[in-house]
Amino acid sequence: MLTRKHFLSVIRLGAPLLAGMVSEFFMYIADSAMVGRLGTNHLAAIAIATLYGEIMWVTVWPFAPGTQALAARRYGQLQAAKGADESTKIILYRKTGKILDNSLVASFSVGIAAMLMAVFSEQVLKLLLDDQQLIPLAESYIRIIKYAMPLAGVFYSFYGFLAAVNMTRAIMVATVGLNILNILFNYVLIFGKFGFPAMGIEGAAIGTVLSQALGTAYIIGYVFISKRTRVYRCCRFQGLQWNLIKDIFTASCPMIVQLGLVLSIIFYYETIIAGIGTIYLAVTHIIFTIFVLNRTLVGGFAEGGSILIGNHLGRGEHKEAIQYAYATLYIAFFFGVLLMIVLWVFPASIVKIFNQEPETVALGAEGLRYFMVFVFINIIAFPFEIIFTHNGWGKFPLVTELISIVTFALGLTLLLTRYFNMGIYAAWLSLGLYMVCYSILLFGGFMSKRWLHVTVEKAVM
Repeated sequence: MLTRKHFLSVIRLGAPLLAGMVSEFFMYIADSAMVGRLGTNHLAAIAIATLYGEIMWVTVWPFAPGTQALAARRYGQLQAAKGADESTKIILYRKTGKILDNSLVASFSVGIAAMLMAVFSEQVLKLLLDDQQLIPLAESYIRIIKYAMPLAGVFYSFYGFLAAVNMTRAIMVATVGLNILNILFNYVLIFGKFGFPAMGIEGAAIGTVLSQALGTAYIIGYVFISKRTRVYRCCRFQGLQWNLIKDIFTASCPMIVQLGLVLSIIFYYETIIAGIGTIYLAVTHIIFTIFVLNRTLVGGFAEGGSILIGNHLGRGEHKEAIQYAYATLYIAFFFGVLLMIVLWVFPASIVKIFNQEPETVALGAEGLRYFMVFVFINIIAFPFEIIFTHNGWGKFPLVTELISIVTFALGLTLLLTRYFNMGIYAAWLSLGLYMVCYSILLFGGFMSKRWLHVTVEKAVM
């Protein structure tokens, strides 16, 4: 039976994660605003460069949920052994800590590989950009930001481990601090404040790398110093197992593929919109930004719910896992209703945050109201994606989102705009149908209850 305890537990774990996610969202907004003051070319270049950087970033971020998927199960087993003797508890603590050690090997290796993607950035940009003047600016950002990838890999391994063992406040301090430092460093280095030279777009990249390094140093230091984490004996690297590293890769890889392909398709979708008209691209970008913000608001609590679900699955308590899933769903429903009200009452005010031109404001207000129902449906279903990916069933969201986005956001958009010349509302309808289709498939996956029976760890413990 769903009780107040389920909601409070999800909120307790999810709120610190939400704080970190919101700070990251506003960090991106601040970065774009600061670089935008350097001129239109710099803003366009940072938009392209950060998108390329995001594709590198999604190769390392999934190690957070991948690590969580395994560690949360082991932590659940540890919780179930509260009445066991001390020697049994010590063994279970160390088994849980071994997940982090093996994850660090995997994530750092992939972070190094992600750096190599920057080698091909100039060739890729030459293929995609008509304005060749943007390439040197974008390249100046990419060749620096690549050094953040191994650091980010390490950071997300610690993130996933701490989330799994219910220490989300430490994650909040690390992520919020990291993002505040990023804004501060970028302000100083982009504009040349406090005696530093004005470095422009390169300063934005250096600021990001520095803040990532400090955030990673903090989260490592916390695990080494905190009394709550010492019992896990992390970072001893005495229990490395190839099979366990493989299990972590298996849990993480579907998300790497999913995010990489979806980002690429969304990028191509935006080029289609750009062909219809620049103003439509600007408005679509605003719609995407609001869409990401609202998924962020739901995502923190969805991650909190996914942690508790993983803990209960580790103890074999499937009924409790389902109750936490429903608690997460109702929280998402609350935010969805709140969003519907805000979009209906204040659409023009939202658009004015990004652009003051009357034509853009009018079209943007129409666009936000047009997408209102689509976004509401997607927000309610989004917790299912988090629950699946953070508990080892990443293949299902991978397949179902690719089916949805290729069929509607890509295929139907091309058909309606290129063949039937139906314009922006046809393209927006196609994007909305992708959201609806993906949401229905996620709901079907939830009702199937197959996510309750996923084996995330094949390695011998």
